[in-house]
Amino acid sequence: MLLRRVLILASVSLAVQAASDSPVSETTMPQCAVLCQKEALGNNVTECAVTNTSCLCNDAAFQGNVTACVSTTCNGREQMIAKRLSDRQCGIAPHKGRPENDPGTIVPLILSTLLVANRFICKLMGLGGTWGADDVTIGIAYILAVSIFGTNISMIRYGFGQNMWDISPLDHITIMLKYFYAFTLQYKTQISLAKISVCLFLLRIFQSNVFRYTTYTVIGLNAAIAVTWVLTDSLHCIPVHLAWDQWETLEPGQCVNFIDVTFANAFVNIGVDTVMVLMPVYEVLHLNLSSRKKLSVSVMFAMGLLLTIVAIIRVVVFWFNRWNTNPSVQLQPIVYWSVVETHIAVICACLPTLRAMLVHLFPKLFPNAGDNSTANKNTPSGRPTFASSSQALNRSQINKTVSYTVDYQDDSKKRPQRHSFVQLVEIDPREP
Repeated sequence: MLLRRVLILASVSLAVQAASDSPVSETTMPQCAVLCQKEALGNNVTECAVTNTSCLCNDAAFQGNVTACVSTTCNGREQMIAKRLSDRQCGIAPHKGRPENDPGTIVPLILSTLLVANRFICKLMGLGGTWGADDVTIGIAYILAVSIFGTNISMIRYGFGQNMWDISPLDHITIMLKYFYAFTLQYKTQISLAKISVCLFLLRIFQSNVFRYTTYTVIGLNAAIAVTWVLTDSLHCIPVHLAWDQWETLEPGQCVNFIDVTFANAFVNIGVDTVMVLMPVYEVLHLNLSSRKKLSVSVMFAMGLLLTIVAIIRVVVFWFNRWNTNPSVQLQPIVYWSVVETHIAVICACLPTLRAMLVHLFPKLFPNAGDNSTANKNTPSGRPTFASSSQALNRSQINKTVSYTVDYQDDSKKRPQRHSFVQLVEIDPREP
């Protein structure tokens, strides 16, 4: 037994001497880690022979003892190097994350690009009403979505999706975390802008006071959410630079719990998404339209549930991949779904103009697209009533535009309301 301990100490001493004589590099086991192995072997933590690498790798007690020692005696960079070299010695393959050219993020990018282009083309052709603040905000939201897509690619190039200790050179970890810092700020801003764009669009259609007050409240809520979470994420570490170099620095500071902040933001967004879907659907269901048209328009607005579904998936994925000591792997699933969510938000905001273009190109598929519904006056009970009109055209007439508008007028206050014409559909002009 004594001879065994002497041999162990002698072999480890040689390893320590070799480590101390070599310059610090990512290919040499740090001296602090070697000393931890020496201590574990000298304390008879394992029954494995010092030369039996396979046995030592599978000995949970030995590995746990060494890991605990390394975490307290080595700095962040040394811990990463020790873990990487230990994995290589034990034959543990590096983790491979999602690729840069991931179809799961490229397809939503292509779809959002096509729908934004379609939206602006519709505006130029006069199919989707006049230009408004909703077009400006969705344009900015789309630019941010593209930037978020690019930021994700940059993160992957610098090791995002790999084990943190497998990222080489280790300086790439800091660069990757800087990109992640920018990613979170862009994400919080983009999601709120896309939702504000939808609200501004709805304000151009529905004119009831209750609906407008509710919509303005939701706009204010989305703006407050954006400001609050951007400030929270930008200052979640004090000093700020700890957000990207805390892994290797011993500088004192504080960081808020990323898990709690992310869950809080996700649940708030899901609640707002649900309200935004129910608002227009409720209004449409109370219009004096045919059941078929109610269903058609309601389904279009209800497509916003896709955003809610993606947000829920994002929460579930994050729950099962909560941040631990390997955030570059654990955070990639939620980043993936965040990229998808930003483009789904843009797609949902552009669906009405997609319908307008489809009606323009394929009028026979939408035979009742010319029905209009407008509010005439309030009933004694205070609920608006709607008159539905469908104008029949003979072949010698030209139907230039057909719009859906909902114009509420409050007779009791005797003040004019602005009549917003928002073109959701247009039928092709027909020559006599």
